[in-house]
Amino acid sequence: MKKISRPLILLLLILVMLAPRLVELTKFTAADEPFWLVVGANYYYALTHREFENTVYEYHPAVTTMWIGTAAMLAYFPEYRGMMNGYFQQEKTSFDTYLVEHGKDPLALLWWARFFQVLLNVFLFLAAFFLLRYMLDEWTALAVLLLTSFAPYLFGQSRMLNHESMVGLFSLLTVLALTAYLFAKPRIGLLVLSAGSAAFANLTKSSAIVLFPVAAVMVFVWIFAKWRETRKFNWGALFKTYLIWVGIFLVVYFIAWPGMWVAPGKMLYEVYGNAFSYAFQGARLSVRQELNPSNFNFSSMGQELGNFAVSIAWRTTPLTWIGLLLAVGFIFHKNRDLIPPLAKYIIAFLLLETLACVGMFSLVQGRNQPHYVLAAYYGIEFAAALGWVFLLRAIARRGIRPILFSLILLAHSAPLLFTGPYYFTYLSPIMLSMTGRPRFFFYGEQMEEAAAYLAQKPDAENQTALVYFGRSFSYYYPGETLLFKPVLFEDKPQLVDELKRSDYLVVYSGLEERLPLLKELTPEYVIELYATPHVEIYRVADIPPEFFDE
Repeated sequence: MKKISRPLILLLLILVMLAPRLVELTKFTAADEPFWLVVGANYYYALTHREFENTVYEYHPAVTTMWIGTAAMLAYFPEYRGMMNGYFQQEKTSFDTYLVEHGKDPLALLWWARFFQVLLNVFLFLAAFFLLRYMLDEWTALAVLLLTSFAPYLFGQSRMLNHESMVGLFSLLTVLALTAYLFAKPRIGLLVLSAGSAAFANLTKSSAIVLFPVAAVMVFVWIFAKWRETRKFNWGALFKTYLIWVGIFLVVYFIAWPGMWVAPGKMLYEVYGNAFSYAFQGARLSVRQELNPSNFNFSSMGQELGNFAVSIAWRTTPLTWIGLLLAVGFIFHKNRDLIPPLAKYIIAFLLLETLACVGMFSLVQGRNQPHYVLAAYYGIEFAAALGWVFLLRAIARRGIRPILFSLILLAHSAPLLFTGPYYFTYLSPIMLSMTGRPRFFFYGEQMEEAAAYLAQKPDAENQTALVYFGRSFSYYYPGETLLFKPVLFEDKPQLVDELKRSDYLVVYSGLEERLPLLKELTPEYVIELYATPHVEIYRVADIPPEFFDE
């Protein structure tokens, strides 16, 4: 592509990336987003009152997410810093009440938070594009960017206020920038970009600690490649490069988190102490008191690896599967004119980061939600896109490649036409045909539809609904929303008390085993997804009286 067209290409890319992500930003809310608005507001308050020791949220540490929440507060409710006196508990309903009482719309605050999240995610995607263009060529970088950024599951996650998209993109930049530094040109800016991205990934979620061994392996492979050329193993360069990378990481980590300025010990203890305790002992340190290796359980790792592989297969397109197989095959291809060695390193390191992410979450206890390994999806999608690009180079002439690529892109992104606005609910048609039953992970989707149904009831504003994932539901319901907490599955007296306060029970389908009461009831209204019952609404008045009398 001619240099004169580059600014225009960049402008078009920004528009193509931004426009579809900004459409209907608050048509629905995901389960965790209302919670992170509260945490972001607390972070904003702590910053503006210089109470930096309160800028920690347990083991995530969610610093980047809280910065986004702060940006949303500055844009929509900056006077909050002078009106509020203290911090909200991490329960979301009282925060919503406070916003409404002060003339603010909780959905508007969510819109601003999602808006800044989308801007950041698009910026990180473009940074990956520039790194690929730097290492390979413009056509390859453009093709890879389009294929990956419009992969249905990644597209859906990139529109929401969450940690996972940022962790995935920062991890991706860590790998790409370090590959460029080691195997293209050793410019210090690339090393800073890699280590800085790793720092921001860890400031987003402590699971990004896997980037330390990933970077170490990458540096070792670089030294090993030099050894094959010179037969001299340069231990000094190995340790020097890796330690500089770690040093830059620590500086960025410290600067970007105000809590580290005043109480670094507390911050690191809260984050990594609780992270390891949760991961290997099933509860935070306040419960377990200390890290005890005898409590660690690694016996289920193999099974969890398989579960994650199946989960990823459900949420990636068949074209991604094919592209991934092509990419793996090209690693062993010997034609340098078709696929340069640098491209092989990129694919291999992307897959290394994928395996590290999935492997780590396969070790932890109870942390198996599909979006937790979103960083692995970025590795898979970028590697698969490279597989398709090099296949087109091998089989098609230069003039025909754009046509074939356009067909691949259309087929790959076509599910976006049918899954909106819940793009993250995409499921592979092949997996659906093999199993015959969708494999959902409930995340707040369609709760606004359930709220709309109940909102049309007479006197709806004076009615109460007990709702599974009620945080999402309450944004759209004029009446009172009670949160159906997990303890209600086991605590029948508390469940009875909550039902007595309610007019309706709203739950996702398939919870009959956890809540046997549902076996005795017929839902008043059912909302379907993938032609399968997904959200069910029950009238509390239909519950047999003996349930309350037992």
